[in-house]
Amino acid sequence: MSIEHTILAVLSFWPSTGYNIKSEFEHKAAGLYWGMSYGSIYPKLKKLEEEGFIYAIEQEDEGRKKKMYELTAKGWKEFENWLKIPPSFPVIKDELLMKMSTWHEDMDNEVLISHLLKRKEETSDILKFVQEWPRNGYSYVSKLGCLSIRYAEMKLETEIKWIEESIEALQNNNLPDGQDPHGNTEKLLNRRRRAIGGDKGNCQ
Repeated sequence: MSIEHTILAVLSFWPSTGYNIKSEFEHKAAGLYWGMSYGSIYPKLKKLEEEGFIYAIEQEDEGRKKKMYELTAKGWKEFENWLKIPPSFPVIKDELLMKMSTWHEDMDNEVLISHLLKRKEETSDILKFVQEWPRNGYSYVSKLGCLSIRYAEMKLETEIKWIEESIEALQNNNLPDGQDPHGNTEKLLNRRRRAIGGDKGNCQ
C-alpha cells in the first residue's frame, strides 16, 4: 500500500486540505489501518497533482485562503483500480513481541510485566477510541467501514486478553512449555555470562 494510494483513499471521502489528510494519518487508530510513517505529505500531494490524479481548489475560510484537494477523473480511476487489486498480507512490526521472544532468564520479569501493563493501558485507550468512532457524531463511517472497525475492535480486545493472560503466567511462574531441542537456553545464558565477566546478576 503506497502513501499515494492512501491519500487518494482519504480524498475519496471528500475534498480535503493537506492538514486534514495528515490528521487522518495521525489519529489514535491510524496505526491499525495505515501502519506506516508519512512524514510530510505535501511532496506527495504535489506529485499527485503534477501527475493529474488530483487538483487544487482555493477556498476562503474566515478571511484566510486554504488549498483543498479533489480527485480528478484519472484520480478516481486510479483509486478504484487500486481497490480491485488483492491486498498484501500485513507486515507486523511489534517491538513488544520481539522483546518477549528474546527475553531470557537473567532478566527481571517484573520489567517485562511493566512493559505489558503499559501496552495494556495504550491498547485500552485506543479501544475506547475505536468503540466510540462510529457514533461520535462527526466522523464519516460507511456501512462497510463499520466492518473494518469491528475487526479493529476485536483485535484490540484480544490483545488485552492476551496481555492479562501473559501477566498472570509471569506472576505465577506458569509459563507454557517451550521447545529447546539443542539446549539453546543454557548456551545463550552461558554466552551472556561469559561476556559480562561471569556475573549472573539481573539486568534491570
